[in-house]
Amino acid sequence: MKFARTHLLKPKTAWVFAMLAAAGFGAQAAEPSPSEGLHGLIGFGAVYSPTYVGAKESRSHAVLLPDLRYRKGAFEASTMGGLRYWAVERPDFQFALTLSGDAGREDHKVKGFLGQSGSDRLRGMGKLKGSAEVGVAGSWSGLGLPLNFELKTALGKQGHGGTLASLGSSLPLLASGPLELGAEASLGFGDKRYLQSYYGVTAAQAAATSFKEFHPKAGLYGADLGLTGRYKLSDSLSLMAHAGYHRVLGDAAKSPLVERKGAPTLLLGLGYTF
Repeated sequence: MKFARTHLLKPKTAWVFAMLAAAGFGAQAAEPSPSEGLHGLIGFGAVYSPTYVGAKESRSHAVLLPDLRYRKGAFEASTMGGLRYWAVERPDFQFALTLSGDAGREDHKVKGFLGQSGSDRLRGMGKLKGSAEVGVAGSWSGLGLPLNFELKTALGKQGHGGTLASLGSSLPLLASGPLELGAEASLGFGDKRYLQSYYGVTAAQAAATSFKEFHPKAGLYGADLGLTGRYKLSDSLSLMAHAGYHRVLGDAAKSPLVERKGAPTLLLGLGYTF
């Protein structure tokens, strides 16, 4: 089991899918899959998490875990990780060109097939549209532990329109018999445009809400710690769990949108790999 973690810090409810990928149960931006052709994971689970990063309110909801991947040569496509071209694949260093997406953020509660998403506290902020992102990702293990990194920027001005990066590492704790455990840590960085989209408040937004106008500076905006585990029920079927803690940092922590700087996320799921 691999615990690559390169794309966790996304301020939206869809971040849990990236968390699963980082836990080793889905697409991994920093470690290439050796499998050719169609393969992946299909599963479902339950998540307890904030309604958005920085919210005081939390919610429990069901999630589907479809990570379908197709690989041919250096090219790989994934329902979680997007498109990747593995330019370098050495045992101690991997590097990929990536094309992925950001789902954006709702400004009110939205009922969906698997439950409710969004938060009415953001009403008046306006919907943040999704956007495509192009970037690079990789992993270097020259110091013994993998150093995972990702850098990506939005294509066009729709959505957040900015650039963000993450840097992290992981540590296998147990790999004995059917039980596997690992710990992860990562930091997230963003430019001014990205942080303004997710943590800032423009003059127009301030006029439409009770929030004060706020313009964060570029820099460090969040940190994550996590413990992930998998218990194999068979060669293909596994129980999956993740307990994580996200902390809002830097100028982002001063945002009027942030009610709670630190919050946990819990996940329990069942997955079938093929």
